[in-house]
Amino acid sequence: MKSSDPNDKKSFFSNFNIDWKSLKSDINSAWRSLTQEINDPDHWNHALRKESSEVTNYYLSDEQREQLKGMKRFKGFMYMTGWVMKAMFEKLSPERRALFVVGVILILLGNTSGLHNSNALFGGIFLVIVIMLELKDKLVAHDELEAGRKIQESLMPERMPHVNGWQLWLYTRSANEVCGDLIDFLKLDSGRFSIAMADVAGKGLHAALITAKLQATIRALAGEIRSLPELIGRINSIVHRDSPSHIFSSLLYAECSETSETIRFVNAGHFPALIIRGTNITEGVKGDAALGLAPAMTYSELSVSLKKGDRFVLYSDGLIEAKNNAGEFFGKERLIGLLKATSGTPEQIGTTVLRDVDRFIGSSPTSDDLSFIVIQKI
Repeated sequence: MKSSDPNDKKSFFSNFNIDWKSLKSDINSAWRSLTQEINDPDHWNHALRKESSEVTNYYLSDEQREQLKGMKRFKGFMYMTGWVMKAMFEKLSPERRALFVVGVILILLGNTSGLHNSNALFGGIFLVIVIMLELKDKLVAHDELEAGRKIQESLMPERMPHVNGWQLWLYTRSANEVCGDLIDFLKLDSGRFSIAMADVAGKGLHAALITAKLQATIRALAGEIRSLPELIGRINSIVHRDSPSHIFSSLLYAECSETSETIRFVNAGHFPALIIRGTNITEGVKGDAALGLAPAMTYSELSVSLKKGDRFVLYSDGLIEAKNNAGEFFGKERLIGLLKATSGTPEQIGTTVLRDVDRFIGSSPTSDDLSFIVIQKI
């Protein structure tokens, strides 16, 4: 018979290189966090509201959501449940629909006596199989989108690129795993540099793919074509040629020089820039048509001269159209009022604006990608 030597056991466990003290600390920390969440009713109320809102936003149409507003609570709950279940069922593949139906039938046939108990058991197993298959699909898609997000982030510029005579702050964040907004910074020749903000119609994977194509097109042509109207015209032709007919993109493309106070830019369907001089804020003129609407478009070059401390601000619709739980928009007026009351570096201004937007949104789900750029003459 083999002897039981305590030293052999220690040697066995030591082969796994486990830091038991660190593991115990992590377990205790996770347990404390879990118990705090369990004992905090606000956490569960917030989580339930957020999850239910995401479910209804995904599965219900705008028309159905409008109908629910006119119903009493119980009737609305029953209709919402039925519509969600129907939408979920329709999204299943035919094979999984069959498994789901068989599972439900077996559960309904089950009772508390005799061999029929096995019906409910097998029915539950069938439903669990359907859930496992759907979860597998979701995890695979999530992993692929996560990989796409990392690639997209690697293509993004620095948040605060360094250029002489200017301070820049560039920010974007996606509503989903990947982003349909584009911000970019490119150093050109003779001390020139360019900044671009674009917003592709829609969000999610299709918008992210078109965004990547648009970024590559801008980078390929920006150093070759000095005329901004000609440059944006060429970009528009490529976007129209290579994008689906219902997809368009807004773009504001600007060029600056380290030795000049002037910003030259073309606005193709994007929100006008905000020009801040002290506490005075003016809005730039409305731009030309968005990219991709027609194969040949004419664009105009605009310009603005900034003195020391003046700022040139760009934003996407995800900022001013951010909604709170009451369905109110953050709005351009609120943004302008905040910019008037905020001073400091572009980074400080951008951080303040984002903090205010997040406070305004609260627990409401993010509905669109958000981008914000502050350019300041120093």
